[in-house]
Amino acid sequence: MPSVEFQEANVTVTAKEGDDLRKIAHKNKVSVYGGPNKYLNCRGFGLCGTDRIAVDPKDCVTPPTWKEKLHLGDNPKMRLACQAKLVGDAKVSVEPALEYGEQMKEDLAFYAVAFVFGGATLFFVIFMLFEMIGKPLF
Repeated sequence: MPSVEFQEANVTVTAKEGDDLRKIAHKNKVSVYGGPNKYLNCRGFGLCGTDRIAVDPKDCVTPPTWKEKLHLGDNPKMRLACQAKLVGDAKVSVEPALEYGEQMKEDLAFYAVAFVFGGATLFFVIFMLFEMIGKPLF
């Protein structure tokens, strides 16, 4: 059975060959998500691209899937934990997921502010249109 070392968590475990790294991490209480992505993720279906990891060596996991290529492009340094299936001993770094989580946190703050101001602007435009045609909303 291959061993997996999660570097930031200082956890080394043995796992079945063919298991994906997200399940292995989850079973051993190691988070492969950062920031708000702990709650805003697709639960391992490969749709969100938030469980980014770095794996060493590259041949200890299966080749990249089309979902990984969609989210990560041809970046040889990163993989998605939910798509990378174990085939040999591996060292896994969750640092890319933590960095991506911090980026998402900043983006969510910006989007929240934009949503509030955009909603207020839309309300006032509609309000003014109804006032202009002579049928007040209130």
